[in-house]
Amino acid sequence: MKRTTVACLMLLMASSAVAQDALDGLEQAFSAIEPKVIAWRRDIHEHPELSNREFRTAALVAEHLRTHIDTVQTGIAHTGVVGTRWR
Repeated sequence: MKRTTVACLMLLMASSAVAQDALDGLEQAFSAIEPKVIAWRRDIHEHPELSNREFRTAALVAEHLRTHIDTVQTGIAHTGVVGTRWR
């Protein structure tokens, strides 16, 4: 094999190892948060709100965002929530 072919194969193997590490990290992160997301879904479904009147849901979203984001705006078009400046 040519040197360039071997170098390309080595680069691909290294890239795939890095990609696999990244996928493993994402899978762990998703697994860690999955119970919390399921609890949110169940809570939201247990407390249905009319369209454009999702004040309780908006408050839950804003509360969670405030733990991760510096600036959270609420009341956008009644129930919208916008978070900026990730910590």
